[in-house]
Amino acid sequence: MKLANPIEVAPGLYQVHAVAARVTVLAAERSALLIDAGGNGSAGFILSGLEALGIRPEQVSVIAVTHYHPDHVGGLERLVAGTNARVAAHRLDAGFIDGSKPRPDPYRNRIVAGVTRPVVTALYGRAASVDIRLEDGEALPFEEEVRVVHTPGHTPGSICLLIPGKGVLVVGDAMQFRFGRLGPPSEAVTADVRQAHESLAKLLQLDFDTICFSHYQPLRANGRRELELLVERLPAARA
Repeated sequence: MKLANPIEVAPGLYQVHAVAARVTVLAAERSALLIDAGGNGSAGFILSGLEALGIRPEQVSVIAVTHYHPDHVGGLERLVAGTNARVAAHRLDAGFIDGSKPRPDPYRNRIVAGVTRPVVTALYGRAASVDIRLEDGEALPFEEEVRVVHTPGHTPGSICLLIPGKGVLVVGDAMQFRFGRLGPPSEAVTADVRQAHESLAKLLQLDFDTICFSHYQPLRANGRRELELLVERLPAARA
């Protein structure tokens, strides 16, 4: 996927490449929803991707953030300025996004965190206001149904978003899809690994076929079955 060159995941659902991440775009009849905002410097790429899809910036009504890590929120402040959209995030991550809480380094290893701090700081960009503080199970304020699923572990307020009408689950970094194999989130940047694994088991309660990730190609078919197989491999998730 080239920069600003969207790919179609399902009718009306796309992904565009941003700095250090993918951004998912749900285009409805009158408005559009963005899921995540990429790292600092992403706004131009995302707006170009929207233009390629025929979506005007003013049509973006909500930007939903899956978690506070810099490759998901660094482009948020400028993207809001370019669209005037409202920002939605889980209440447990909201303070890290709006700057009311110090932004933790995503890396668990202190040595790695020290080495990568300049890059992480640059990716974060400016803080952005959070207009909507989400809770588990609620629907986003959007014209198509999009359900919030709280999946703590990667961060305290990590969420996935279920789009029932398309059979799609957008998971942010709650899972990886490397070399054709579904896996849990990277332990190096996951706050509570056991909790993250337990959250994967929770996702089996949902009905979906396709999984969208922040850093990998979508898993376009049999996503729920692949998740079942993953959970079977994780003792903490089965407990």
